[in-house]
Amino acid sequence: MIIKRIEVKDAEDIKEKGKAGLSLAALFFSLPWCCIMPAAFSVLSFIGAAGTTRLVLKEALFPLFIVSLLLLGRAHYLIYFKKHGSSLSRVVVWISTIGALALWAFRFGLITI
Repeated sequence: MIIKRIEVKDAEDIKEKGKAGLSLAALFFSLPWCCIMPAAFSVLSFIGAAGTTRLVLKEALFPLFIVSLLLLGRAHYLIYFKKHGSSLSRVVVWISTIGALALWAFRFGLITI
């Protein structure tokens, strides 16, 4: 009698596992593959584009450094000498300046993590 109960319990577990497997298979086949596959390919291409961008920006580092200096200088000139902007724009310019200085220091090896 006990053996039959164990067998029935095992059969019920197998039946439940079978239902779970079928529901996963149904989920797999019901997904809109026309939307998922392009999203997966876009993630993969984004990773490739990030590597290419890193190579290009590595070559253009010094000109971008000069351009960022000029643009930050112009922002400070407009805020403090021409008296344009509000207190919020001053905060944004200073946050941008501190962020740029930190990135330059990290890139040129003045600070390390």
